[in-house]
Amino acid sequence: MKNLIFTLVITLSVFATTKAQAEESLYQQLGGEPTVDAITKNLIDRLLVNPKISFLFEETDREDLHLKIVDQICMETGGPCEYEGLDMVEAHSGMDIKYSEFDVFVEDFILAMEDAKVPFRLQNKVLAIFAPMREDVTYE
Repeated sequence: MKNLIFTLVITLSVFATTKAQAEESLYQQLGGEPTVDAITKNLIDRLLVNPKISFLFEETDREDLHLKIVDQICMETGGPCEYEGLDMVEAHSGMDIKYSEFDVFVEDFILAMEDAKVPFRLQNKVLAIFAPMREDVTYE
C-alpha cells in the first residue's frame, strides 16, 4: 500500500510539473527578460565583429537594434513585449542579404543562445519561430 501511495504521489507530481511547463510560454521557459537580453547582447556583439556579415550593420544604431531584437524575441516567444519595428520585408529591403549571410546570422544566434545556457530543445523552438522569416529577409 505504501508503494502504491508513493507511486501515486510521484505520478501526480510529474503530471503537475508537466502541465505547469506546458502552460509556461516559451519566453518564460527561456528565462524571461534577463535571458532574452543576454542572448541579444551576445548576438549583437558577435554580429558586429563577424567579417562575414558585420558590413550589414555598419549604419545600424546598436541600442536601437538591441531594443528591437529583444522586443521581437520577447513577443514571438509569448512574452509581454510588443515589437513595433518594421516588418522583416521592410526592415531588410534593399540590403540584398544573401541566404549564406542569413545562415551566418543564425549561427551567431545559436552561439548566443548556447552562451546563455538555453537548452537545445528550446533553441530549436526559437529557431522554428524565426526560420520562416528567412524569405522575408533575403533576396535570393
